[in-house]
Amino acid sequence: MHGRRAVRFETALPVEIGNVHGLARNISATGIYFEIDTAPALGSHVYFAVELTVRGEKLKLVCDGQVLRVDQKDGVHGIAAKFADSFFSNPAEIVDADAGWLTRTH
Repeated sequence: MHGRRAVRFETALPVEIGNVHGLARNISATGIYFEIDTAPALGSHVYFAVELTVRGEKLKLVCDGQVLRVDQKDGVHGIAAKFADSFFSNPAEIVDADAGWLTRTH
């Protein structure tokens, strides 16, 4: 039987990939599903930040993930990514990088 290993939580959190913005639709300890206007390549590594509010303070979860699935519906791309690495950062400490998708392929 094939199933998810981690519990997913439905959400609507802002996601940033470079200067492209989207919305996280669900998140778990091991991965994320977000919707965005353009899509990275299947299997690529993508660097992104998810904005969270914890105890009234805005934080960014900065992530390195591998793209496992890319869906398309009504001009929006749904991206399922498995976390490779992540850490919390103060939004003021994040430097905006104008890198095309901030991705690398293997």
